[in-house]
Amino acid sequence: MKFSFITPAYNSEEWITTMLESIPKEYAYEIIVCDDCSTDKTVELLEEYKKTCPQLKILFNEKNIGASDTYNRCIAEATGDYVGIIDSDDKYLPAIREVLAQIDGEYDLYYYNMLTKDGQEFIKKETDGYRWAGQFKIIRRSFIGNAKFTNRKDLAGDWDFNRVLLDNKPKCKYTGILAYWYNFPRDNSESDLHLKGLK
Repeated sequence: MKFSFITPAYNSEEWITTMLESIPKEYAYEIIVCDDCSTDKTVELLEEYKKTCPQLKILFNEKNIGASDTYNRCIAEATGDYVGIIDSDDKYLPAIREVLAQIDGEYDLYYYNMLTKDGQEFIKKETDGYRWAGQFKIIRRSFIGNAKFTNRKDLAGDWDFNRVLLDNKPKCKYTGILAYWYNFPRDNSESDLHLKGLK
Protein backbone atom coordinates (compact mmCIF):
# COMPACT_ATOMS: atom_id res chain seq x y z
CA MET A 1 0.00 0.00 0.00
CA LYS A 2 1.12 3.55 -0.74
CA PHE A 3 0.31 6.07 2.00
CA SER A 4 -0.09 9.81 1.51
CA PHE A 5 0.11 11.93 4.65
CA ILE A 6 -1.24 15.46 4.27
CA THR A 7 -1.38 18.63 6.35
CA PRO A 8 -1.91 22.37 5.94
CA ALA A 9 0.59 24.64 7.65
CA TYR A 10 0.23 28.25 8.68
CA ASN A 11 2.70 29.88 11.05
CA SER A 12 3.54 26.41 12.35
CA GLU A 13 7.25 26.78 13.07
CA GLU A 14 6.87 25.82 16.74
CA TRP A 15 5.53 22.34 16.04
CA ILE A 16 5.90 21.48 12.32
CA THR A 17 9.06 19.41 12.84
CA THR A 18 7.49 17.46 15.72
CA MET A 19 4.50 16.62 13.52
CA LEU A 20 6.72 15.57 10.60
CA GLU A 21 8.93 13.45 12.84
CA SER A 22 5.86 11.54 14.04
CA ILE A 23 5.07 10.27 10.52
CA PRO A 24 6.72 6.86 10.05
CA LYS A 25 8.89 7.39 6.98
CA GLU A 26 9.04 3.68 6.18
CA TYR A 27 5.30 3.88 5.42
CA ALA A 28 5.25 7.33 3.80
CA TYR A 29 4.95 7.18 0.04
CA GLU A 30 4.50 10.95 0.15
CA ILE A 31 4.06 13.68 2.75
CA ILE A 32 2.21 16.69 1.39
CA VAL A 33 2.41 19.93 3.33
CA CYS A 34 0.70 23.03 1.97
CA ASP A 35 1.87 26.33 3.39
CA ASP A 36 -0.99 28.79 3.65
CA CYS A 37 1.06 32.00 3.44
CA SER A 38 3.01 31.66 6.68
CA THR A 39 4.84 34.75 7.92
CA ASP A 40 7.16 32.91 10.31
CA LYS A 41 9.93 30.37 9.60
CA THR A 42 7.60 27.50 8.64
CA VAL A 43 8.71 27.43 4.99
CA GLU A 44 12.38 27.62 5.94
CA LEU A 45 11.95 24.67 8.30
CA LEU A 46 10.08 22.67 5.65
CA GLU A 47 12.78 23.31 3.05
CA GLU A 48 15.44 22.18 5.54
CA TYR A 49 13.45 19.06 6.45
CA LYS A 50 13.03 18.16 2.78
CA LYS A 51 16.81 17.75 2.48
CA THR A 52 16.61 14.54 4.51
CA CYS A 53 13.05 13.50 3.61
CA PRO A 54 12.59 12.90 -0.14
CA GLN A 55 8.92 12.04 0.39
CA LEU A 56 8.14 15.60 1.45
CA LYS A 57 6.26 17.64 -1.14
CA ILE A 58 5.75 21.31 -0.26
CA LEU A 59 2.87 23.26 -1.80
CA PHE A 60 2.34 27.00 -1.49
CA ASN A 61 -0.91 28.93 -1.58
CA GLU A 62 -0.60 32.26 -3.39
CA LYS A 63 -2.93 33.81 -0.83
CA ASN A 64 -4.21 32.71 2.57
CA ILE A 65 -7.24 30.49 1.91
CA GLY A 66 -7.69 28.90 5.34
CA ALA A 67 -7.39 25.36 6.66
CA SER A 68 -10.43 23.78 4.98
CA ASP A 69 -9.55 24.81 1.44
CA THR A 70 -5.91 23.92 2.08
CA TYR A 71 -6.93 20.43 3.22
CA ASN A 72 -8.93 20.06 0.01
CA ARG A 73 -5.92 21.10 -2.05
CA CYS A 74 -3.71 18.56 -0.28
CA ILE A 75 -6.25 15.77 -0.83
CA ALA A 76 -6.46 16.67 -4.54
CA GLU A 77 -2.65 16.40 -4.78
CA ALA A 78 -2.43 13.03 -3.00
CA THR A 79 -1.57 10.01 -5.16
CA GLY A 80 -1.27 7.21 -2.58
CA ASP A 81 -3.73 4.37 -2.10
CA TYR A 82 -4.64 5.67 1.37
CA VAL A 83 -4.59 9.13 2.90
CA GLY A 84 -3.71 10.05 6.48
CA ILE A 85 -4.76 13.57 7.48
CA ILE A 86 -2.78 15.14 10.30
CA ASP A 87 -3.06 18.68 11.66
CA SER A 88 0.22 20.57 11.83
CA ASP A 89 -0.10 20.97 15.62
CA ASP A 90 -0.89 17.30 16.24
CA LYS A 91 1.27 14.22 16.06
CA TYR A 92 1.04 10.50 15.56
CA LEU A 93 1.94 8.26 18.45
CA PRO A 94 4.41 5.41 17.74
CA ALA A 95 1.46 2.98 17.61
CA ILE A 96 0.44 4.46 14.24
CA ARG A 97 2.80 1.84 12.80
CA GLU A 98 0.51 -0.86 14.20
CA VAL A 99 -2.45 0.79 12.44
CA LEU A 100 -0.62 1.13 9.12
CA ALA A 101 0.54 -2.50 9.31
CA GLN A 102 -3.13 -3.57 9.37
CA ILE A 103 -4.07 -1.72 6.20
CA ASP A 104 -4.49 -4.42 3.61
CA GLY A 105 -6.88 -2.78 1.14
CA GLU A 106 -9.99 -4.55 2.45
CA TYR A 107 -11.53 -1.48 4.14
CA ASP A 108 -12.34 2.08 3.10
CA LEU A 109 -11.64 3.53 6.56
CA TYR A 110 -9.25 2.25 9.20
CA TYR A 111 -10.10 3.91 12.51
CA TYR A 112 -7.79 4.40 15.47
CA ASN A 113 -8.14 6.19 18.80
CA MET A 114 -6.56 9.46 19.92
CA LEU A 115 -5.54 11.44 22.95
CA THR A 116 -7.33 14.73 23.37
CA LYS A 117 -5.60 18.02 24.08
CA ASP A 118 -5.94 17.44 27.84
CA GLY A 119 -4.51 13.92 27.66
CA GLN A 120 -7.83 12.07 27.80
CA GLU A 121 -8.39 9.04 25.57
CA PHE A 122 -10.87 9.48 22.74
CA ILE A 123 -12.15 6.03 21.75
CA LYS A 124 -13.68 5.79 18.28
CA LYS A 125 -16.57 3.33 18.28
CA GLU A 126 -18.72 1.90 15.52
CA THR A 127 -21.80 3.32 17.23
CA ASP A 128 -20.52 6.93 17.07
CA GLY A 129 -22.10 7.62 13.69
CA TYR A 130 -21.47 11.25 12.79
CA ARG A 131 -20.09 12.10 16.26
CA TRP A 132 -16.38 12.77 16.75
CA ALA A 133 -15.40 13.61 13.19
CA GLY A 134 -11.71 14.48 13.72
CA GLN A 135 -8.59 12.74 12.49
CA PHE A 136 -9.34 9.21 13.65
CA LYS A 137 -8.75 7.39 10.41
CA ILE A 138 -6.74 6.42 7.37
CA ILE A 139 -8.94 6.75 4.25
CA ARG A 140 -8.90 4.93 0.93
CA ARG A 141 -8.15 7.79 -1.47
CA SER A 142 -10.52 6.55 -4.18
CA PHE A 143 -13.32 6.49 -1.58
CA ILE A 144 -12.99 10.20 -0.79
CA GLY A 145 -14.82 11.12 -4.01
CA ASN A 146 -16.59 14.46 -3.63
CA ALA A 147 -16.10 14.76 0.15
CA LYS A 148 -14.77 18.24 0.97
CA PHE A 149 -13.73 20.21 4.02
CA THR A 150 -16.06 23.20 4.27
CA ASN A 151 -16.01 26.69 5.74
CA ARG A 152 -18.74 27.00 8.37
CA LYS A 153 -19.17 29.09 11.48
CA ASP A 154 -21.26 26.53 13.36
CA LEU A 155 -19.08 23.44 12.89
CA ALA A 156 -15.47 22.50 12.19
CA GLY A 157 -14.46 22.18 8.55
CA ASP A 158 -14.11 18.40 8.74
CA TRP A 159 -17.75 17.82 9.76
CA ASP A 160 -19.15 17.87 6.21
CA PHE A 161 -16.14 15.94 4.88
CA ASN A 162 -16.80 13.11 7.35
CA ARG A 163 -20.54 13.23 6.82
CA VAL A 164 -20.12 12.61 3.09
CA LEU A 165 -17.72 9.74 3.80
CA LEU A 166 -20.20 8.09 6.18
CA ASP A 167 -23.17 8.71 3.89
CA ASN A 168 -21.32 6.67 1.25
CA LYS A 169 -21.47 3.63 3.57
CA PRO A 170 -17.77 2.81 3.97
CA LYS A 171 -16.48 -0.57 4.96
CA CYS A 172 -14.70 0.20 8.25
CA LYS A 173 -12.18 -1.42 10.55
CA TYR A 174 -11.88 -0.22 14.14
CA THR A 175 -8.36 -1.05 15.21
CA GLY A 176 -8.79 0.05 18.83
CA ILE A 177 -5.24 1.41 18.78
CA LEU A 178 -4.34 4.71 20.47
CA ALA A 179 -2.29 6.30 17.69
CA TYR A 180 -2.84 10.08 17.50
CA TRP A 181 -2.37 13.03 19.84
CA TYR A 182 -4.63 16.00 19.19
CA ASN A 183 -2.94 19.32 20.07
CA PHE A 184 -0.16 17.57 21.97
CA PRO A 185 1.33 19.40 24.95
CA ARG A 186 4.27 21.68 24.26
CA ASP A 187 5.43 24.89 25.89
CA ASN A 188 2.48 27.28 26.14
CA SER A 189 0.15 25.16 23.98
CA GLU A 190 -3.46 24.84 25.05
CA SER A 191 -2.64 21.33 26.30
CA ASP A 192 0.43 22.48 28.20
CA LEU A 193 -1.46 25.28 29.93
CA HIS A 194 -4.30 22.91 30.81
CA LEU A 195 -1.93 20.33 32.27
CA LYS A 196 -0.09 23.00 34.26
CA GLY A 197 -3.46 24.09 35.64
CA LEU A 198 -4.07 20.56 36.93
CA LYS A 199 -0.93 20.68 39.11
